[in-house]
Amino acid sequence: MGILDRLFHRPPQHESTGQEAAQRAALAHDEAADAFGDDVERTRDAQERVAQERMSQEEADRRAAADMTAEGDPWG
Repeated sequence: MGILDRLFHRPPQHESTGQEAAQRAALAHDEAADAFGDDVERTRDAQERVAQERMSQEEADRRAAADMTAEGDPWG
């Protein structure tokens, strides 16, 4: 059922179920994957990696601060 079918309240066409629907879904998935180039995916992966490194660094800083507090003030 397409957007226009829903807009005009047309009933769904039942002959497009089963194998044909699965083929259309696979084709739509392939087209969506092809919509973005490899450089977009690499950029997204790099951004995710930087975000994870930042989060892990923040977690390491929090642990270090907690360890420092648990041991007491090293300057005192």
